[in-house]
Amino acid sequence: MTISHLLTHPCKNMEASLVREVLHYSQQPDILSLAGGLPDERFMPAYPDLNALVDSRQYGASEGENSLRDHVVSIVAGRGLTTAADNVLITNGSQQGLDIVSRLILDSDSTILTEQPTYLAACQVFKLQGAKVQDVVSDAQGMSLEALREAIDLYNPKAVYLIPNFQNPAGHCYSIQRRKEIAALLDEKNVLLIEDDPYRELCYEEVDLTPISSLVKTAPWLYMGSFSKVLWPGLRTGYVVSCAVFTSYLIKVKQASDLHTNRLGQAMISHFLSSGAYPAHVAKLQEAYRQKRDAMMAALNTHLGDLVEFTVPSGGMFFWVKLPSGLSSKLILEEALKEKVLVLPGIPFFPCKSPLEDSFLRLSFARVSPDDINKAVAVLAKVIKRLIV
Repeated sequence: MTISHLLTHPCKNMEASLVREVLHYSQQPDILSLAGGLPDERFMPAYPDLNALVDSRQYGASEGENSLRDHVVSIVAGRGLTTAADNVLITNGSQQGLDIVSRLILDSDSTILTEQPTYLAACQVFKLQGAKVQDVVSDAQGMSLEALREAIDLYNPKAVYLIPNFQNPAGHCYSIQRRKEIAALLDEKNVLLIEDDPYRELCYEEVDLTPISSLVKTAPWLYMGSFSKVLWPGLRTGYVVSCAVFTSYLIKVKQASDLHTNRLGQAMISHFLSSGAYPAHVAKLQEAYRQKRDAMMAALNTHLGDLVEFTVPSGGMFFWVKLPSGLSSKLILEEALKEKVLVLPGIPFFPCKSPLEDSFLRLSFARVSPDDINKAVAVLAKVIKRLIV
């Protein structure tokens, strides 16, 4: 049966997520996986007693439960972003937030600017709307201001999509100066900012985490967050905080999408936040993941020495590792998997074709023990050294 005539043009050209395709390997007990950005379930709190939760059996409001929206207002206020509950939309993870925003602003005539590299699932969503995704060169301080200005003038984009804190996949954290400069440029050009901030709580060093959305004065903005990286990812609960002009439109798209986010999951998260246990839980996560990060840093230095290049991330879940010249990340994936180690090539994180795209690996330390991190990197080093010879 042929169905190509039924598919939209963006769907015909949609590529599968390499992350999702290799994820089934990580479920095998004999595989050491450095591929997926999965939190460590050993540090997830137990679910609350269902009898202690508010009744959530009936349909609910599309915008989300009032109690959780109020918590989000308090959370982002602590980050310097002042808003009201009316401007908070609870979503099925931040991924649905990206989908809703994309449906709202993007079509086949739209261009959206992203970092180079950037979160691959965001590009999937943008391209599904038929939009053109144009990447902008970035460095350790964030997206290049000069390159961003040139790209805005050249492409007249609908929006700029940024992950300023512990960026996925590169791991960098924007400097406060770069944040201010980008905010001022977006104000000058009146370009929409879509700011994605899912890794913020996983911070291991003293770095500036000011939302760029809080620095924008006149340009429109949308700020997205998630509870998946710090609580229970299986509940798929995130949020979009918007400047007021977007609120009614976001709710309408949410209504058309799925009516509302799971009420039981919202109640569970709201109950945990109300319990007062959240700050101590985050501190526990930060210490555990800091140890894992340090273990990966030590393993890379010990086993790969000067063969690869990387910057130690100040937070998040990932190392972005530049391979020796001429070495293919896809080939390393294939060869390492034969040795029961799973890694993720950098190719899908480049929205546009680039000579650099096959030159990186994204390695996650989040779900693996420090000992297994060392074992996996030792195997990876053996593969790389064998391929160089």
